[in-house]
This record gives sequence, structure tokens and C-alpha cells, in this order.
Amino acid sequence: MSSAKKAGVGVASALGIALIVATFAFSCGHFDNGLFEVKQTDWSQSGQVAMLAERSDHQALRSDEYFVLIGDHVFSPTELRDAFYGRREVFSAAGDCLSVRWSAARNLTVSCRDGSLDASHINLQRRRTRDVTITYVNIPDINRGKK
Repeated sequence: MSSAKKAGVGVASALGIALIVATFAFSCGHFDNGLFEVKQTDWSQSGQVAMLAERSDHQALRSDEYFVLIGDHVFSPTELRDAFYGRREVFSAAGDCLSVRWSAARNLTVSCRDGSLDASHINLQRRRTRDVTITYVNIPDINRGKK
């Protein structure tokens, strides 16, 4: 192989690797300048904490997003970002009416205070995660009819 072809293959390989690294970084939220903060917490009798968190970015064209996580400690902003992009949340929506509370040691209730959350604003709604059942109050069921 000539040196020109070797150089071309080297440049193409380097560009390919750079593209893969950039794609990975974007999909993991490394370039997300949004503000991640915990808005509410509630501890269960079993030692788990439910967190209602907000991702806000007033420079982007997207609305604020509120999401619910379950953990064994209150997450830092970096942990919130990692959980958000790792799809570890149990509920996610563009609505600030949300609150969380444990109704039992293994049953979390997510509710909308004024019942104004439209189904089109819900991004994710899980009924169960590991050993926790999630109940929704004043929130439309976007999974109705799905198996």
C-alpha cells in the first residue's frame, strides 16, 4: 500500500473514532449545559428515597423536564444527569405540578397537584421498577392498552 493510501486510511480511521466518541458523549449528556436539581424528596420505610428532579435549560428551545428517580441517597447534580441520560427514571414529563410520596415501603405514588398534566407532555411512565410499584394520581395512563 502506498504512503498516500496509508495516510488516507489513517485520517478516515481517526475521523471515524472521533465521530463515535462524540456520539457517545452527546448520548450520555456530557455536553448538556442544563441545570439538574432535586425539587422534592421522600424517604420510604425501607430506606429508599424518591426524588422529583428538574432539568432546566433556558438557553435551549425545549421546556423544563421533571423526572422521578428512586435511589438509596439523594443524588448530586452529576448523578441526576447520569440517571436522566441512563434512562433510570421511573417517570418523566414536562409539567411542574408533580409530587412524590411513599404510600407503603414498596409503593411510590406520583401525583399531579392540579390534575393539569396532559398525556402529550409525558415522556416516560413506568408501573414498576425492581421491587417498587408506582401508582399515579391525577396523571393520565400513557401505557393503557399496551402490553
